[in-house]
Amino acid sequence: MPKAHIKQSPLLTVRQRTVLAPQLYQGLKVLRMGAAELQQLIQDELNENPVLELPEPVDPGLTVEPQPYRELWNEYIGANRVHDSGRQGETPHPNPVELTASPTTLAEHLGVQLELQDLTKAQKRIGRAIIGSLDDNGYLRDTIASLSETTGEPSGEVEKVLAVIQGFDPPGIAARSLEECLLNQMDPDDAQGLPGKIVSHCLPQLGRGSIGRIARMLSEDRYRIEYAISLIRRLSPSPGSQFDTSPPAGAAIPDVFIRKSGDGWAILANREITPSLSISRDCERLVEKLADADAREYIKAKSERARQLIRDVNQRRLTLTRVARAIANAQEEFFEKGRDSLKPMNLDDIARVLDVNPSTVSRAIQGKYMSTPFGIFEFKFFFSTGYAVASGPDLSATALKERLKKMIAAEDGRRPLSDQKLADALKRESISISRRTVTKYREELGLPASWQRKNSA
Repeated sequence: MPKAHIKQSPLLTVRQRTVLAPQLYQGLKVLRMGAAELQQLIQDELNENPVLELPEPVDPGLTVEPQPYRELWNEYIGANRVHDSGRQGETPHPNPVELTASPTTLAEHLGVQLELQDLTKAQKRIGRAIIGSLDDNGYLRDTIASLSETTGEPSGEVEKVLAVIQGFDPPGIAARSLEECLLNQMDPDDAQGLPGKIVSHCLPQLGRGSIGRIARMLSEDRYRIEYAISLIRRLSPSPGSQFDTSPPAGAAIPDVFIRKSGDGWAILANREITPSLSISRDCERLVEKLADADAREYIKAKSERARQLIRDVNQRRLTLTRVARAIANAQEEFFEKGRDSLKPMNLDDIARVLDVNPSTVSRAIQGKYMSTPFGIFEFKFFFSTGYAVASGPDLSATALKERLKKMIAAEDGRRPLSDQKLADALKRESISISRRTVTKYREELGLPASWQRKNSA
């Protein structure tokens, strides 16, 4: 009996797929952009779209914005728009925030401080030459004679300006040797006392941790030597290393600024990244007079494109400001005290506050930076896993690393703490952490193992 041929019908499957409208896709694209990328997009559109305009800048002091925002904007101008008038007495007064938050490279950090000094135009030129001659660790590698030849100024003037710069933050900057770097960071009494003698006469022995040898060389009691060395260890042998060493073009551009304002926090979006764009009124009036239908359609299309970009830029500004405010409220102790007080936080925590999807928060914080009283941080810095503490609030991983760093800095150099002992010490503080995690965090901090930290007598 012949086999029956069964005709198979095609298998139908149903798949769900999210299809974004072009306008929504463009909005999400703008939200994801970093500061430099967005600035380029806006500039390209300004060059190509005759309907889009960037209004002439207005003196921020004449705006009708609330006082906290006006002050924040003036602060931003002061920190990022420093110009050399060339005349004494016209330099703005120092603002502590300008020295800690806005600059992201060592050269910028020192440059702001230089502009705040009551120096002549020639002295500031010498200062810029000195700053440009510093290496990544903050040491001056050019000689006084070379700098004198470069600037065309007497060696005595170069020495005078160098002394001014060596008083800048961070302490120890612009030194010509490790000895000078460490001595410049000391209090005058320590520099004239035993710590200064150790640095001036026993640096090789100090590097080897030969405490007994130093005690014999200086005819001093061993315990006094150990105490003096503990003071020296608090100093930084490379004061410039804490700053971004990438070229200025790669420096982080803050999207928002957060500063204390009364009992709360004032949030200011960086207007250089998201300027107040507008539609050209001349082009709008022109479209009504055009007889050519194609020309009218062209102007209308460009107008809609400009309006869409303005909506997207404004929405990005609003979203980042809302996220920044939610972070400031959730991490208030960090903004008051610094890294040690950073609490555990995840995307869901902020998404619930803003009543948005966590994916929106994720897109918003990607590659975005905020300027805080403690420096410039990437948004994602504030999102960290945490460790439960029985005797107080939970600690974030970042705060725990800070705790580890301080424990190692305070240890006895002759008996440094192993990773297991560090974990046990943290457990006695009711912080449950494994030895392996301690090792991981110590390595991420760039700190050597205990056997490498041990001092030999």
